[in-house]
Amino acid sequence: MVQVDANSKIALRIKFKKTGKLQYISHLDLVRTMHKIIIRAKLPIWYTEGFNPKPKMVFAAPLSIGTESFSEFMDVRLTERIDTAEAMRALNANMTDEMQVTEAYYPETKFTEMRWLSYTMLIKTDNADKSLAEACDNVLNSEKIEVLKNTKSGEALVDIKPLIRSASAVLDGENIRISAVLSSDPSTFLNPEYVIKALREKVGIISNPDCTKEGYSIIRENSFFEDMSAFK
Repeated sequence: MVQVDANSKIALRIKFKKTGKLQYISHLDLVRTMHKIIIRAKLPIWYTEGFNPKPKMVFAAPLSIGTESFSEFMDVRLTERIDTAEAMRALNANMTDEMQVTEAYYPETKFTEMRWLSYTMLIKTDNADKSLAEACDNVLNSEKIEVLKNTKSGEALVDIKPLIRSASAVLDGENIRISAVLSSDPSTFLNPEYVIKALREKVGIISNPDCTKEGYSIIRENSFFEDMSAFK
């Protein structure tokens, strides 16, 4: 390993999955957990100076609680360059099966260049059939999809259609499967929960008051640049 100037910025990019029960930990808990994992993996993490030194860790498009993902990214600043394969091995040795590093490398891009995220949503709802799936697909491909959305100025009726690059709904066994590519730009980020909300309001999915009989899951599958090439 080659020692470098302390003022240099060496960012190691870590791509990882967060699945299963770990979908229920908050982003703040994830930050704390990753810090401890990095320490246990003995990576040469860089800290700020001063009375309360902190590591430099940056996450792309933080997940909402209840969403699984196979495409999470984190940049961590190091004091020296290390072998990426060894870093990946050391990190995974300190993780569970539900959270594993899938790639580790020195990036040539910025997180601000990420533009789109793909999701799969599996909806368990009463009376799921081909006609209901078609009704969902029609909503997703309509010219306008208005939902009440939290904004900086409060709750407002917003058309989320411009934030959806593509979306479709099909019947998958007894469930309805939604495939969607949504905006990941920080200024126009679209939480996939709003897609579910739109379908609830417009076609009545997941309307049974008994929450044990209906429900849904959301999985983030992949991340993309503006031209839909895989983000790296």
